[in-house]
Amino acid sequence: MIALHTTGGNNPLWLSWDFDPIVIVIVLTAGLLYTRGLGHRSEARLRLHPWWRPVLYYTGLGTLLFALISPLDHLADELFFMHMIQHLLLTITAAPLILLGAPMIPVLRGIPRPVRRAVVVPFLRSPLVRKPLKLISLPILAWALYVGAIVAWHTPNAYDFALRNGLAHDLEHLSFSLAAILFWWNVINPVPLRANLSYLARVPYVFLTTVPNFVLGAFITLSENPWYSFYIEQNLRWGLSAQEDQQIGGVLMWVPGSLVLLSALLIVLAYVVITEQRKQESREAQGTMTD
Repeated sequence: MIALHTTGGNNPLWLSWDFDPIVIVIVLTAGLLYTRGLGHRSEARLRLHPWWRPVLYYTGLGTLLFALISPLDHLADELFFMHMIQHLLLTITAAPLILLGAPMIPVLRGIPRPVRRAVVVPFLRSPLVRKPLKLISLPILAWALYVGAIVAWHTPNAYDFALRNGLAHDLEHLSFSLAAILFWWNVINPVPLRANLSYLARVPYVFLTTVPNFVLGAFITLSENPWYSFYIEQNLRWGLSAQEDQQIGGVLMWVPGSLVLLSALLIVLAYVVITEQRKQESREAQGTMTD
């Protein structure tokens, strides 16, 4: 049985918050700029950001904070399955929620006008910025970066190294988050921008992401030996063997992780059907008017 009421130092678990100033500043700044930008909405912009977009955006930021500074972050250093939950929150929860909030216009408008005009706009229009962003947002590269980050960081050597090295651990989380943003950018239309794929093309794009996630989760779950030596000693204080801990984490990636991606696939399929129906109705209406 897992005893989750204390940490490794016998302190109450609920006190083990990691108030990382960098994470807090980034998330609070993103939230404040978004809120300030929404205050400048015209009627047209109000249509682009109905009530549900801010709700999803703030939920995404809250999920990001919970994953990185709450006691979950402490438990992730001691239990593999908690670390898996943290990774799933970063990649398949926070990232799509933030993009569904369509943050670009509100965040840019939230920046003070002198700073926006003198610094931010020229920076974003610079070819040194636009060309690399355009390149890495291409579906094939975004997919490769996302799947590559997930697979590479879950190899035993890389995973153990990240757990033992704080800088590598931060880099792991940063790469997960950025790669997830790029991946979901081609699934979700982050208004006013659009994905680089048609709705129909997004179907194989999401499906081809579900497969490696499913396979990796299955390998982790069904492995006869623990992959990650770091957790062997840590698990003893929680009453779990390293093998049991790994199996729980693998199942989380294998089942819930794959189900979220499959749900996205079904939503995309629904959009394809709806779009085709509307096109058909439009063609029929035009044919009736011609007759």
